Amino acid sequence: MKQPDPRASRAVLIGTAEYEYLPQLPAVANNLVDMKQELTRPEVWGLAPQHCEVVLGPKDAREMLSPVTQAGREATEVLLVYVAGHGLRDDQGNLLLGLPYAEDDADTYEYTAVAYDQLRRTMRRTSAKYRIVILDCCYSGAAINTMGSGDIAAQTPIAGSYVLASAPPNRQSMAPEGKRLTAFTNQLIDVIRDGIAEGDKLLTLDAIFGHIYNQLRSEGLPKPWQQDNNSAGQLPLLKNRALASQSTPPGYGEIPGVNEGTLFASRQDLHEAHVHRPLQAGICGRRSEGGAESIVVSGGYVDDEDHGDVIIYTGHGGQDERNHQVRDQSPTDSGNAALIASITSRYPVRVIRGAGGDSDHSPPVGFSYDGLYTVESYWAKKSIDGPRIIQFRLEKMREGRPPVVPTGTPGDRAGVDLTRWEPASLGVYRDRRVAAKVCRAHAYQCQICGLVLETPDGFKITPTTHLKSLAVPHRGPDIPANVLCLCPTHRVQFDLGMITIDDDLTVIDETAKVPLGKLAEASQHKVGLEYIRYHRSLYRREA
Repeated sequence: MKQPDPRASRAVLIGTAEYEYLPQLPAVANNLVDMKQELTRPEVWGLAPQHCEVVLGPKDAREMLSPVTQAGREATEVLLVYVAGHGLRDDQGNLLLGLPYAEDDADTYEYTAVAYDQLRRTMRRTSAKYRIVILDCCYSGAAINTMGSGDIAAQTPIAGSYVLASAPPNRQSMAPEGKRLTAFTNQLIDVIRDGIAEGDKLLTLDAIFGHIYNQLRSEGLPKPWQQDNNSAGQLPLLKNRALASQSTPPGYGEIPGVNEGTLFASRQDLHEAHVHRPLQAGICGRRSEGGAESIVVSGGYVDDEDHGDVIIYTGHGGQDERNHQVRDQSPTDSGNAALIASITSRYPVRVIRGAGGDSDHSPPVGFSYDGLYTVESYWAKKSIDGPRIIQFRLEKMREGRPPVVPTGTPGDRAGVDLTRWEPASLGVYRDRRVAAKVCRAHAYQCQICGLVLETPDGFKITPTTHLKSLAVPHRGPDIPANVLCLCPTHRVQFDLGMITIDDDLTVIDETAKVPLGKLAEASQHKVGLEYIRYHRSLYRREA
């Protein structure tokens, strides 16, 4: 079977995130944004944006179902309807779709909710060959932030139809507080974005369901439910991104025709120009593909620092609807993991600044594309609001340009004496004599493993690194007490926080949580305890 023609297909994405009486579901609004973004991507399905309508917070049955009626009249291949929000059940167990003023009171359901059967009858009238219903519905019976769906099995005998629900009729599905997407839709979006490595070139509805089912089961979350009528489950709906052709242009680097300083009025314009594809997320890219493609700096995190050519960028996650940091961030968050991957892949990251950012470097309105940056390092710290955050240091790529004179160098020369000063970061230099002194104190041996690198002509090479970086925002001193002599492998591991040092100089593998041995000392080189503790605080949460 061929993939359905997107020109002959329509989608309606319905969701309610804000309620007067029931618990709020802010993730539902994000569900709709991400679903539209993915379904309209040519590399997934390629629906025209005007053929993928979003209905957020319908106030009555007309606002909810009228777009479905219109889409059903236009579609001849596929009519897809996605619904997310609070689900309710009447006294007979039938599913009701809660409106913004719905109450947890069965006596009010007739005028505060829309019966799923109304949606089913509306979809019956379409001439589309396939009708797909995706339900991520909830009810508020549990004290914690959970979701539930009603019994829809007996209500959905539509020929050529496929119903994919977030949970069985008698179970609840999760909408965890603080998460950007609901649990079910998060897995659905992951399948659309990343594909299935062992899957076919086109993903059928059954394949999508099976993958989501296995993922949710493995995480101990409620398992989804599906109903297939007339083999609709074999419909190859979406392209499998995991098997995308190697000739597909990568999303990294400059975008042809977009020059540095180009202004964009909105996130939609950035998306359409492929400068920054997500319509809401600030980080674009995946760890599995090499790292982040682009970021938006727009003042969303109070801990950000914008120094122009150097940006201290706060990672994603842990904020409430008022942009207050209320939970710790995690390096495993998809956006944060992508930026960490960029440190080692060295792929350039497009930086876009929004009007809400630092006034010295951001446009007064809209967004500006401000060139390519590299991600140099990351760390964790306590945020201004309290919880721990992940931060990244990005530096602007300055290929072909002379080095920047570091502030305070003798005479403020127009250049830098590179026989003495070695670039440590953008605009920051370290004294080669300090590094050489530390290396000599240890006979050029790595302080962790004892390795000595020696060229065929007898020249010994051992890199050094600072426990407290010289660069913004750390501003450590360039002194021996702040320097370690490490082999290349252990230097990379140390700089990425994969290893840390205890106060007694025990070297700890932070991944396996096991000791690796003692850091070697020398009579002429003592490491400063304050710098050991500073580095450790960036990557290990003390008990």
